[in-house]
Amino acid sequence: MKILVLYYSLDGNTEAVGERIAKKLGADSAKIVRSKRVRPYTAWRRFKAKLEVARKKKPDIFPVKYDPRDYDLIFIGTPVWFDSYNPVYNTLFSVIKIYDRKIALFSCGENEDTKALKKFSDLLQESVIIDTYHTVEPLWWDEDDKVEAAMVDAENWAEEVAEKTEKILEEEELNRRLVY
Repeated sequence: MKILVLYYSLDGNTEAVGERIAKKLGADSAKIVRSKRVRPYTAWRRFKAKLEVARKKKPDIFPVKYDPRDYDLIFIGTPVWFDSYNPVYNTLFSVIKIYDRKIALFSCGENEDTKALKKFSDLLQESVIIDTYHTVEPLWWDEDDKVEAAMVDAENWAEEVAEKTEKILEEEELNRRLVY
């Protein structure tokens, strides 16, 4: 089974989780990069980000290293921006149509709210969403043992998703063979 971890990260939390998942599963990983650099943590940047989310903007991004359509399972990660996924995915999914793929969505945000994952799932209606996972931004924690526990939790979730997907793919293959 071919696995890809695809993510966008502004402050490093989503990237840290995504890379840990990729390393644990031996998967390819690709970071989505915006053409124009985003400067975090300014009042003007927050206002612009809120407008991007509200207007469903499609910011320019560089081409992604791997084509997600070549993979059986795709983990897609996003930071939470104003109770939504990051607008780079509006751009990506308008260019690359991902359908009939197994998808696992993960997000990192300031609190336990999972509204962004619901909106993200709605964006990928044509795909099979295996599971979703949200974590409070682990890199902002002061205690190293809590950060490590959060990363291990994400790895465990990813392993469960991979096992579940493997079983689904085996069952689909068996059903295909029975038809012929």
